Amino acid sequence: MDLKLQKQQKNIGEINKKGDLIMRKIEINLLDKDTNGALEKVKKCDNDAHIEIRQVLEKFQQGYTERNLEKVETFVEELFIKGEDTCVLGTATGELFLGSEEVKELIKGDWEYWGNVNINWEDAHISMKNQAAWFSTTGNVSYSFEHTPERYDGYVDFIKNIAEDSKISPKQRVAFINQVLTLTYHQREGKKREYLWPMGLSGVLLEDGGEWKISHLQFSLAKSNFPDERFESSEEFIENYNNQNNKVKEYKNNQITEELKVLLRTLESELIGQSEVSEEIVKKCFTKYNVPSIIGTENNLHFGVNSISEFFSQQGDLTLSLDLDHAIAQNNKELIWVEATGLLKKDISEDNLAELTLKDLGNLFSNDVESKEKIFAAHKAVACSLREGASGEAYTYPVRLTAVVSREDEKLVFENIHFSFPSYWIFEGKL
Repeated sequence: MDLKLQKQQKNIGEINKKGDLIMRKIEINLLDKDTNGALEKVKKCDNDAHIEIRQVLEKFQQGYTERNLEKVETFVEELFIKGEDTCVLGTATGELFLGSEEVKELIKGDWEYWGNVNINWEDAHISMKNQAAWFSTTGNVSYSFEHTPERYDGYVDFIKNIAEDSKISPKQRVAFINQVLTLTYHQREGKKREYLWPMGLSGVLLEDGGEWKISHLQFSLAKSNFPDERFESSEEFIENYNNQNNKVKEYKNNQITEELKVLLRTLESELIGQSEVSEEIVKKCFTKYNVPSIIGTENNLHFGVNSISEFFSQQGDLTLSLDLDHAIAQNNKELIWVEATGLLKKDISEDNLAELTLKDLGNLFSNDVESKEKIFAAHKAVACSLREGASGEAYTYPVRLTAVVSREDEKLVFENIHFSFPSYWIFEGKL
């Protein structure tokens, strides 16, 4: 899928401005649960460098607000480190942009096709180590939707393509079409509707010629009930995953090391899939001189040892397998930035999936919201459950992560980790 098509797909999705109450989790808690690790929980203490970095993020926001395609080149040259080492990970599989020239392609595509981006630059959590800094924050992408013949023509074409997709079983096709009909045929008041989609943003900045510039970024969008891409649902998702991993070979100055791989493997063996992750294990793997942080797949932020310990303890019986042969890293002496992909696996029987859905329906019916919204949310949850169940009991999800790593007391530790699922298809009412 080329960049233009990806951005066009992103422009047909939404999350309800009210907060979209419901059914976002169907309790398969994939790498996220809010543990009150909000930005405001971390005390902001700005020095001159922090203020300068915040100004860079403000300029970043200004560019995304103005969306002046004639200024793309100037924007990237002013805010990003020039050269092949700069790297940005977008929201979709395949959106791995290596080098400042490719970053210009991303920015142009975002400004031309994506929704309106708003980042919380004023309250971004910033950490520093000499001439290097890293940040994490939240934001949203806003969309407008209208009832137009072109919109429904697009839905008909989408359903037709699903019906004719011989790579998946008839049962899978019918279940997917049922889910799409649930999302598209729900009555909505008002000719034009405004929505917000939660976004996460993290990155690294380096001092370059006396100015702070961005060297690495990751954008992420929150998942809905289940991640968009599941290997059992479509061979295309496997191809997408492999294609992005193959692109890593183009990163000419890859500084991944065996020592760094050892640290990353602690995610597989000690942090994810454990019934309980102690604070001692977190302290062993994360910084003790800064405030460690994590952005989860629903863009909740988690700060400090206690919150991170709770985050990993809530992952249940997930199994993570990282593809470290296709990981990339950049060592800037002060810190290391790393990008890696992997697979999250979980087994859910049809009966268990049905029980989880009924449990969430029970939670829904006790919410203080209009019955009309409850009906749509219940319909959406059941349709989603039927679609997922049609692909079998094995669940395999591609996952991405970027991390900031530093050396403390002669060993490597995590400063920040940003987990995300690739965003693939977006419909009004999906999230």
